[in-house]
Amino acid sequence: MEEKQERYVISEQTRQEFIDQTHVLPLEERGIVQCGIATCSEFFSVYRKNQKQHMLLYTVRGKGWLESGVCRYELEPGSVVIVPAGVENGFGIQDETWQIAWVFLSHQKKWNVIPDEISYQLSPATEVMYSCIQTLLRSRNLPLDDGAVIAKHSVMQLEHLLNMPESELLSRNQVKLKRVFDVVQRQLHKDWTVEQLAKLFPCSEPHLHRLSQEYFGRSPIAHLTRLRMEYASRLLRSTEWSIQHVGEIVGYPMSANFSTRFKAWAGCSPREFRKQSRERDSGEL
Repeated sequence: MEEKQERYVISEQTRQEFIDQTHVLPLEERGIVQCGIATCSEFFSVYRKNQKQHMLLYTVRGKGWLESGVCRYELEPGSVVIVPAGVENGFGIQDETWQIAWVFLSHQKKWNVIPDEISYQLSPATEVMYSCIQTLLRSRNLPLDDGAVIAKHSVMQLEHLLNMPESELLSRNQVKLKRVFDVVQRQLHKDWTVEQLAKLFPCSEPHLHRLSQEYFGRSPIAHLTRLRMEYASRLLRSTEWSIQHVGEIVGYPMSANFSTRFKAWAGCSPREFRKQSRERDSGEL
């Protein structure tokens, strides 16, 4: 009996959505056959003996694996694995939960991004790709004309991400460091320590300090302070929230402490910064 070309073992706990050329015309115009997102849980594996399109597999969260012949790739957050059409491959979940995005590209179109053999790289674009595909999926819920406009722009963004120059790709350490501070950025109110930051990487505290100096030019805590002050400055410009509330949002529950730190960073107090920003915006300076 001839071996099956494709095999799937997918848990009922897996959630996946996809969209293809039959739903969105701009996908076909740009040679994108299909794209989708999934959160894989419990067990999940796919095997393809003769894949008919080029596949790009983006790992957003969790970990997975991909095998082809004697080669095995460990897929981690921030990784993109590119499998040319016709290459036998199998992939699946390795971690407890694996969040991915994927894009299938037509083999009939010439793509600069597609290598002759499987390629593994780290990229800052994985979460952005996931968000673009998610927006494209949700655009179908809008009224027809509005959905078509959103879909067209989403496909243009997908195409731009697919053609991102290799010079814009990051090293493994850069991707992992960016991941640490992406988490921090979403929880600036938290009383972060270097120990906690190092556990997110994960690495030792001295190693995190060396990497932070190398890529940011400052220590982990100094970079955290900069993120807090930059966000605080945006809030001071764009909201009417009290100085104390802004301070609490960025991790300084004591108003005096926030004012001292902000003045050291900006050269003026939060109140003065807000006043000067409003005057500049109104053209008074």
